[in-house]
Amino acid sequence: MRLLLASALALCACATDLSATASPLTDPVVACSVVDPDAIAGHEATFYLCAEETLACGPSGYLVGYGAKYAERFYRQTRPWMSAEGQAWLDGTLVCLQEELRASIDASTPCAEVRAIAFDSHPGCYVDNGFCDLPFVDWLAVLATVDGTDWLSHDSQRQVIATARACLSGD
Repeated sequence: MRLLLASALALCACATDLSATASPLTDPVVACSVVDPDAIAGHEATFYLCAEETLACGPSGYLVGYGAKYAERFYRQTRPWMSAEGQAWLDGTLVCLQEELRASIDASTPCAEVRAIAFDSHPGCYVDNGFCDLPFVDWLAVLATVDGTDWLSHDSQRQVIATARACLSGD
């Protein structure tokens, strides 16, 4: 009887210990918040900066050197000059790009993969938020915002081609 009672107590103790450690750990990158669509100003690059704290891709990595840089530049410098349609496109695209990236990476994603994954999401976010229907002047504003050297990268060329194809095919 004592052996049975001791076994039951040991089993309860083990079960209690297991339940205490059974809660899933939250990945720090996945836990990063995305910019709130209703409060973008001053928070344009929220996700990128948070993810950088964990991934440490550096100032020339995608998160800081591209994502955060262009989120801030587009919102602060380009957006005021865009049409109402262009501003709505920009707001939706800022949120979409961060949501798509957060859904596709975690703390174990290598920096080179972060860049490739991010660029792969660009055309979809652009087109889904109405890029193809923007006034021509907004297209020019978008083109003028991106640094010339960034236009020359293989990743940028891939996204431009994919976006143009989607616009031309009506997808």
